[in-house]
Amino acid sequence: MTVLPDAAGPLLVVRAPEGRHPERRYALDLVLGEWLGLRHVLEAGRERNLSIRLAGDPSGKTLVMPDILLATPAEAWLTERSLPRRPLPRVRMPGDDAGPAGSGAVMPLPVLFGEPAADGSAWRETAGGLALAVDVIGSVFFLVSRMEEIIRTERDGHDRFPVTASVAHAEGFVERPLVDEYVDLLFAALRTLWPGVERRPTEFRLRLTHDIDRPFAALGQPAWRIARSLGADIGRRREPKLALRRLRAAADARAGRVDRDPFATFDFLMTMSELHGLHSTFYFMAGNEPTDADFRYRLSDAHFRPILREVHERGHEIGLHASYVSHGSAERTRAEAAALVEACRKAGFDQPSWGVRQHYLRFANPATWRHQEAAGLAHDSTLCFAEQVGFRSGTCREHPVFDLLERRQLALRERPLVVMDGSLLVYMGLDLEEAARRTRIIVGACRRHRGDAVVLYHNDTLASARQQAQYRDLLEDLVRPTTTQSVDL
Repeated sequence: MTVLPDAAGPLLVVRAPEGRHPERRYALDLVLGEWLGLRHVLEAGRERNLSIRLAGDPSGKTLVMPDILLATPAEAWLTERSLPRRPLPRVRMPGDDAGPAGSGAVMPLPVLFGEPAADGSAWRETAGGLALAVDVIGSVFFLVSRMEEIIRTERDGHDRFPVTASVAHAEGFVERPLVDEYVDLLFAALRTLWPGVERRPTEFRLRLTHDIDRPFAALGQPAWRIARSLGADIGRRREPKLALRRLRAAADARAGRVDRDPFATFDFLMTMSELHGLHSTFYFMAGNEPTDADFRYRLSDAHFRPILREVHERGHEIGLHASYVSHGSAERTRAEAAALVEACRKAGFDQPSWGVRQHYLRFANPATWRHQEAAGLAHDSTLCFAEQVGFRSGTCREHPVFDLLERRQLALRERPLVVMDGSLLVYMGLDLEEAARRTRIIVGACRRHRGDAVVLYHNDTLASARQQAQYRDLLEDLVRPTTTQSVDL
């Protein structure tokens, strides 16, 4: 099977062991086809390793790499026996401690699955070409499919797979896009053998997103909650001006007015994006009920119609912020997606496609992806560890998802979330300056790999003038990179 719309260009012939064909096909099409943009065909062989050669190359050079994960016996598949063995070995590029040329990768490179040589090189020359020490295809598959989240049973109080249960946390690479480094390593090896091979060009994209958990600070809020927030404004946050604005918003709410509410930062968020030629995605909750424990608001209320319409008319995107319980319910996901579409149609517009992010980043593999696809949603942006910024899937690149239990690629695509304000300010307990620094580092890694930096700032996180000024400065840095972004942890 040949992958890539272009009929022109070199053709790679991949020969791999038999077995795990859907998994192998998915990973090869993702790495060689979608991400590198290379035509390729897959042949079944009896060899122990995976090999790649260039069709029509008279030299007969071959790139060989170990085939370990996808050779796991059936009885061990999706069990502890198919997890990487720790501690992970590390490898380096031959003659280059700085990483693959142009990749910006930090060496040494952790090896999830592979056969590292005694000298620690990522590859070695052979009589027939090159031999990689890393099972690139299996390692990429392991991370992007989130296999360990099926195998390991640890969950936090919100039934989420915790960062502390991940191999990335144990081996210290949560904040490295390891998948993208593996892909760069593979391409560097291909270019070493065949200098004329070119990868698909990509451009860095900053994708700003905003989950609308609490659209208003006063409207719909009980008096005791407003009073508690006022106390926090004055005491913990030391924001007396925000307290005064909250008081005014409480008075406005009795008159049905919301435009001066401190959490109604929609215009500010859109203006900041537009100043830099960016488009934001606003994820609204829809279809949840007052009886739900996480009930926040009804999107069908009249206050939201002009907000939705303005977001659309200014060229931004609307998405679904699926409710707390929906990650495990096909029925709820479908109902909430339908409610979102209906609310937007009543506001006078439609969209060609709809995306989703789960509330509290709750995700069950692969059920949540299945429910999202069945609801007609085109892309998800949930996969980020709540407790730490970084690369839960190992990549900053959008990709189709794979159902490990049904063994098939879904139409749904994942847009990995790499930075969430709540992770920085709540779970990690950082102040605004340190949060901005860590954000610049993560976004810098996405920039080096010419991927997508999906960043989440909630509307209610930017209620005060001080918070908005910090966000304004941060965007300036993210759009116009500084030397800070090239510093790795």
